Amino acid sequence: MKITNNILPKLDLKKIIDIVTCDDFNWFYNDKTTSLKNKTKYSYEAPQLTHTLIINKQVNSDWLSKLHPVLQIILNKKVKSIIRMKFNLLFPHKYKKNQKHCTPHIDNVGVKNYKVLLFYLEDCDSYTYFFKNKKIWKKVKVKANTLIEFDGDIYHAGSHPNKAKRKIVLNVNYIEAQ
Repeated sequence: MKITNNILPKLDLKKIIDIVTCDDFNWFYNDKTTSLKNKTKYSYEAPQLTHTLIINKQVNSDWLSKLHPVLQIILNKKVKSIIRMKFNLLFPHKYKKNQKHCTPHIDNVGVKNYKVLLFYLEDCDSYTYFFKNKKIWKKVKVKANTLIEFDGDIYHAGSHPNKAKRKIVLNVNYIEAQ
């Protein structure tokens, strides 16, 4: 796992935020953050909004062309192909006692040897949790302009903000070029 802070120049970060928060940017409702049924005594499910730019290696959104120059900086990787690229938008959630995170999951069940990038657009009172042997292994605070890179077979779970007005994260699943 690699965590990189301040990955984008401030003007590029602002450009992405302005695009994904503009009135014309479409968000789509999801009842939950994953369809996997790995719920634990510490997990919960709550709605989120998503905007999928690429799905199954196919462009799914006209917004990709506007975002492409800035996304290239984030994806300054040896990328062979992008499996999925989407933005997640989460709103405050009232946690019940002992609830810490959404359901632990991997993004692409059945796909081998892929990588995941999580890019946080804004600061938020929320975390991403990473698991080993069904136990929390690492907890990363959501911090604006931070990129997390990890192997796709690592179970992870986000959490909704408590007091912040929203959490916006870019999630990219890709196959690395050799």
